[in-house]
Amino acid sequence: MRFEYFVAPDDETAVLTIDGGEIDGAVASHVVDPASVLGQLERLLGGPTADDGLRSAQLVAESPDGARLLIRLSNHLVTLFGMVRPATLDDVVKHWSRSRRFRRAEPEDLHAFAAGLHELCRGGGKRVYCRATADESELAAAMAPAGAPAGGAENSDEPRPLPRRR
Repeated sequence: MRFEYFVAPDDETAVLTIDGGEIDGAVASHVVDPASVLGQLERLLGGPTADDGLRSAQLVAESPDGARLLIRLSNHLVTLFGMVRPATLDDVVKHWSRSRRFRRAEPEDLHAFAAGLHELCRGGGKRVYCRATADESELAAAMAPAGAPAGGAENSDEPRPLPRRR
């Protein structure tokens, strides 16, 4: 999956990005899943410890083909992360990077992403969103008929749900 984080004034404006076009000022990642990994960040910043991550982000829209999801980050997470002082951002990222989700990520990539997301969260009056786009291999697997390999001969017009990330 490719995750692109961006700001918009409201859900209606953010939904306009579901077509997959370029998003100005977006911060991208292949590992920062808005539900699970941002839930970890929210807990690190003092959010609810019993939260399974689903309160950190909410699904707003899905493209007709199922290839893209639009997710709104919770106001609580955005506020907490926006309040982190730039001088302590390195420490926050160091603790956040201990998540097993980041074991294959380069530390400097995570820091660059966190710095970009921090800037998005500090901007006032706008909401922070994530557009999640499935990789071609994930789409092929989701569209394959049950029991058939991805890219099989049978072609269905019926979209299938995206595979769950582990």
